Amino acid sequence: MTTGNILILIAAAWAIIGVIVAYLMRRRGHDFYVWLALGVALGPLAAPLAVERARYHSSTGGLLKGAPTPPRQGFDLLAGVDGSADSINAIDSAVAMFGGRVSSVTIATVVDYDSKDSVTGQEIQEDARRMLDGVADKVLYDPVDKMVLFGRPDKALAEFARTTGMEMIVVGARGRGASKTLFGSVANRLVRGCAIPVFVGPSLSAVEEE
Repeated sequence: MTTGNILILIAAAWAIIGVIVAYLMRRRGHDFYVWLALGVALGPLAAPLAVERARYHSSTGGLLKGAPTPPRQGFDLLAGVDGSADSINAIDSAVAMFGGRVSSVTIATVVDYDSKDSVTGQEIQEDARRMLDGVADKVLYDPVDKMVLFGRPDKALAEFARTTGMEMIVVGARGRGASKTLFGSVANRLVRGCAIPVFVGPSLSAVEEE
């Protein structure tokens, strides 16, 4: 094997390690492309950095700021939203189903951990808040509390619901655009692994197809 071939194999292995690190960090709620760049640049050296960051964020949690709010009296709903029609429809469906028993609705969107501190991350948070404002204006309930959470969407929603005493998590069957598959997987993970009841709203596209 020539020196050139050896260097190609080393470079390929280096890149593969970077992709694996990025994929694993995305699964834990981090930005895939940030960690892909780090992983490809650092190769095996990215692994201990990834472990340290994952441990740090696991210990600090995924709330935007402040201590968990105390549970309120009544039937409190937490809705995970991405601005899609399905996520808004899920909230309206849950409110209609449970009627006067609903005492509060909190809508939350989840961004990756790496959006906490960077300048780009601040812009992402502002976009998320604007999206939440738009959703709050559309849902058939008032008032609506709004939260930006950090991490892997299903885990962040489940942890926030647990620490704030929510009785149910509401999500849409699908998201929009690039988040369509991701949001569907969030619903699946919540249904399979969350101790808090999960209400998955009907898909508007499925209703239209009927």
